Amino acid sequence: MFDRNLYAALAVGCVLAASGCALVKAASRPAPDLKIALTPERVKRGEYLAKHVAGCVACHSPLTDQHLPRPGMEGAGGRLFGRSDGLPGDIYATNLTPDKETGIGDWTDGEVVRAVREGVSKDGHALFPLMPYPNFREMSDADVQSVVAYLRSLKPVKNAVPKTDLDFPLSVIVNTIPQPLESAVPAAPKSGLARGAHVLKMASCAECHTPREKGKPLAGKDLAGGQAFRDKGHAMIMPNITQDKETGIGGWTDQQIEAAIRFGQRPDGKVISPVMPWPSYNGMDKEDMKALIAYLRTVPAVKSETK
Repeated sequence: MFDRNLYAALAVGCVLAASGCALVKAASRPAPDLKIALTPERVKRGEYLAKHVAGCVACHSPLTDQHLPRPGMEGAGGRLFGRSDGLPGDIYATNLTPDKETGIGDWTDGEVVRAVREGVSKDGHALFPLMPYPNFREMSDADVQSVVAYLRSLKPVKNAVPKTDLDFPLSVIVNTIPQPLESAVPAAPKSGLARGAHVLKMASCAECHTPREKGKPLAGKDLAGGQAFRDKGHAMIMPNITQDKETGIGGWTDQQIEAAIRFGQRPDGKVISPVMPWPSYNGMDKEDMKALIAYLRTVPAVKSETK
């Protein structure tokens, strides 16, 4: 998730470094030359990742009152993450359907892959990292191509989305964030703690659950909670998900952790705000869930004020 202080700090450095900072363009490379075959296996894998791990569909779809993608509008964009939610601008999720006028129908497969993992749009502008492309850099070539195959399989929806409007100086600083990939990304780990760490990264758990100061994760506070988020009337202080038994999840059973991730159900009966997108994680497969929970069990206990 976005941290205002991080980019404010970067902005100060940018202004001091050069008055010509406004001319900075996003670092990029030519989009890969790809033509991805839409095999049933690839589309199925991409659907799983986009819906239940990486959160693409939930962010890029208008939502129902149950916080699920509106039927017929999956991936059609338009969801606003804005100033009213405490963000430094109005950020609109783009239309990812194959519509050629308002979606990605006229993008090449390589341009979509580049956007997902490197944060550069078709026209070369930097994407706002609320879409966590710094994490998706670690998405394997096979997986990112599967996500693109799934997006190509969606029904084209004509839905013109307003342009993102960022406050200055973030509108300049955003161009310094993308970094081109220099090599292929190997297949994701298939099992064990390495698999769990990868799932946590793809689901961007640390971006919400790790406290920050001036935009930087606090040392020794990994996943200790404390950040506050708002989304369309929902508010949430991100909980501590370290192994601390008093303020974290160290006293929870594996089944209770899974219930929280899948159904938003805490052991004390309270329902977790859908700001944490458990309606999407509900479809995470058993192997990934097991690996994720096993990895969470290895996170050092940190006592915090957040439960």
